[in-house]
Parts: sequence; structure tokens; C-alpha cells
Amino acid sequence: MFHNRHKAFLGFVSRTLLAAGVALVSVFPVGSVAETLEHANLAEVLAYLGEHSPAGVAQGKTLAFSTLVDTLAQNRVVFVGEIHDRYDHHLNQLAVLQALYQRNPRMAIGVEWFQQSMQPVLNAYLAGKLSEPELLRQTEYFERWGYDYRQLRPILEYAKAKRLPVIALNAPVELTRKVSQGGLEALSKAERAQLPSTIQPADAAYQERLHKVFAVHSQDSQQFERFMLVQRIWDETMAHNVARYLQAHPEHQMVVFAGVGHISDGAGIPQDVARQMPGIKLATVASSDTPEPAVAVDYTLLTAAVTLPATGKLGVLLDTQDNRLSIAVVDKDSAAGKAGLQKGDRLASLEGVTLQTMADLKQVLSQHQAGDSVNMAVERPGSQDLLAYTVVLQ
Repeated sequence: MFHNRHKAFLGFVSRTLLAAGVALVSVFPVGSVAETLEHANLAEVLAYLGEHSPAGVAQGKTLAFSTLVDTLAQNRVVFVGEIHDRYDHHLNQLAVLQALYQRNPRMAIGVEWFQQSMQPVLNAYLAGKLSEPELLRQTEYFERWGYDYRQLRPILEYAKAKRLPVIALNAPVELTRKVSQGGLEALSKAERAQLPSTIQPADAAYQERLHKVFAVHSQDSQQFERFMLVQRIWDETMAHNVARYLQAHPEHQMVVFAGVGHISDGAGIPQDVARQMPGIKLATVASSDTPEPAVAVDYTLLTAAVTLPATGKLGVLLDTQDNRLSIAVVDKDSAAGKAGLQKGDRLASLEGVTLQTMADLKQVLSQHQAGDSVNMAVERPGSQDLLAYTVVLQ
């Protein structure tokens, strides 16, 4: 959730996970060194996975990946959790998806990353009617999710190549923001109808886990109640969309990719799906750096820290009022400062893309790494013409 000023230092922006204002941050294990990977296309990613299949763990026993997938394939729904900014977790998700698809091509993918109102846009992209930049722009990806899309690209490209449906599971952020501020009663009748009719309260154990997270940021009991309600709206909405798809497509299996907090410890989306579809066979999987994961799931995938090359940074603070990106602060030693950009400059375009919002800027920066030279046009107070600069990103 952004305010009027933003740091454009980042190649991607950490998403504020809860509309109540609480952010969860993941880090790599203490002492670990993440391997940096760079693949040119989906074929290279799949080749990498073919050489680096993750080992599985079930009840303390190590399983070969193929053995684990044979077991997973017996379930109607397989939930594969993630820490949103861990690329290795997303690679494991793709490994599971590919292996399950090879056993049963009647497969659908449910994802937390897109909100249910964006399903038509997602469908158009998968059908080849929209380019990737158009997908990101029309789904308002950088405003609504914000994590580095490069982590998700191989999964979406695989789905497109195999013509697999991808179901946008998440609740619209406009609604969860309203709930975080005023509860369900803050929603209009039409808005309330967009959410499941039943929002089951969190059980005591789930509440305790959420409270531990929330207490790091606030002790406000009313805010915690709304925090918890928003979490349950996310769970229930995603479960509702999973169940609705499966009921309409009885021949399909589904893999669901969502934050590990939504699929673990006997709560969240799997519990809600099981309540809506009694007797359905489900399995939960999470990636972990150790054989003993921090959350309770049916199966663990052992992983090593892997990251992508850093995206390029400008090194400025921006004002974002009135559909303008104006430099509020620029470090003289930053990429922008060294190129000659100044406080007060309005960023007009980058690499030919008109800049009006932070999403426009982040989309272009996500395609470039440190050391890349990019062309920027700026509008400077007192100058009638746009000024052209070449910026070497840091």
C-alpha cells in the first residue's frame, strides 16, 4: 500500500499483505547464500528443474520427487504454499505442476496472485490475445500484488503453452480495504454479494497464530479483529473459487498456489474447501530450507535459496500526485543523479513507455538489470521541451 512518496530504488515492491496495514517480510535462512539464476526462456527453466528436482519429506522420511508426485496425484486438489518473494518456492511450484500435468493433463491452476475480477484479462492472456505487458497493466498487477513478476512468469508461460486454465482466486482489494476499515457492514449490498455468503470465523489455533503476527505491529484489539476478518475473507473467497471451478469441471484436478499461511496448519483454504466439498481428497505441500518446516503440512519440498538478478534502480524518491511522477529527492551518487536528473523533474517516459503511475515505472524497471542503460525523458520546470537522458541503472 503506497502513499504519496515512493522509493524507486526497488526492482519490485513488497506487497502489504493485509489491508489492515500489517506487512509480513520473508528472509533467507541465516548464513545462507542465495544462488542467482537467470534463464532466458521457459525451456531453460524446465531444463534446470529437470536437473534439480526437489526431494520430498513426509513424516520425517525422505521421498524421491517422483514418488512424492505419485502420491500427490491421487488427490483432487494439491495446495503448494509459497513465501511470495522466494523464487525457489515458485520453481518448486512449477516442478509440481509439470509433474502432475504429465500424469493427468486435465489440470487447472488456482492462484492467489490475481483477483477474481481480473479473470477475463487472465483468460485473454492465456488465449494469446494479450501481451505480457498488457496482462500486467490490465490486471493492475503492480498495484494489487506487487511482487517481482519474473518469479511467476515461468508458471504462467507453462500454463499458456499447455493451454491450462488459470483461475484468479483472490478477493478484490477494494473490498478487503473497506472491510479492514469498517468491517463487513462497510460494504454495499452489491459489494457484499461479491464475497462468499459465509465467512467462517477463525478457530482458536488460527487466531493465536494470526495474533502472534499482528502483535509485532499493533496491540489494537479492534484492528486485530478486522485483520483476522480480512484473512478469513481471503481464505473463504479463494476456497469458494476453487470449489466452484471443481464442481463445474468434475474431470479436472487442481493445483493451488498461495501463501503458505493460507494452506498450512490445518486451516485456511484447504479446510474451507473441505467444508464446501465434503469427502474431497486434498494434500498440502510447502517448501522448506530444512526437513522440519516452520508450518504443518502433509509434505515438504526441500529447497535451496535461489534468487533472480536484481532489477535496475534509479535511486530517487517520487511524488505520485495527479498522475505524475515527480522527483522529490535524488541522491547525487545514484543512477538518476549521475545522469543529471534533478529534484522537481517529472518523469515523462522510460524506454518509450509513458509514465503516469508507479506501476508504469515498475513495469519497465522489471525488464532491466543493474548496469543496463535506459533512455528517459523528463519535464523540467522552466523548460518548454522534454529533456532526454541516458541512465545507467544501479
